[in-house]
Amino acid sequence: MEIVFGGIMLFGLLYLLMMIFGGLGEALDFGVDGAMESVGLDSVFGISDGGGEATGLGCSVIAAFLAGFGAVGLTGSVSGWNVLPMLLLAFAFGWLLARGVAVVMKYVYAQESTAVYSIDSMIGKTARVTIDSAAGKTGEVIVEDEQILKYPVQEVDGESLKRGDMVLILDVNGRFLRVKKQ
Repeated sequence: MEIVFGGIMLFGLLYLLMMIFGGLGEALDFGVDGAMESVGLDSVFGISDGGGEATGLGCSVIAAFLAGFGAVGLTGSVSGWNVLPMLLLAFAFGWLLARGVAVVMKYVYAQESTAVYSIDSMIGKTARVTIDSAAGKTGEVIVEDEQILKYPVQEVDGESLKRGDMVLILDVNGRFLRVKKQ
């Protein structure tokens, strides 16, 4: 059991650290936000923006849960705790750690600087879709101006977005652009 819990903890911890310090948050997203939203886990772990939309925190929250679950499970295995209470405690600690990471990451995202573009300057610009996204799901666009920047987007009419589509930026909500397909 020690090897299983140790592996879970190590995987969660290393993945979380790589996402925070190594910039792998976007590179290895695995579509977790959409999957968590579709089964209702976005609200359980606190990664919903209040409107039922996942906020891009799925992988970091899962990594934190795995690290916490594995750490308590490893401690309980080595200490000879009873299996059922150990699993319940490991799950509870993993859940609390995941919620804490969600709160911290939401705060960090809210504090991100918008020095390059103010909200007023983003509205009315056009952007190019970089990845396909299903209707109602989060997509991604590139805004080309003085600098080329990528942003997560949500189409206001719930239409699907295809790579290469041009969209009009209607509103900015946190780190998401609300867009309309042209």
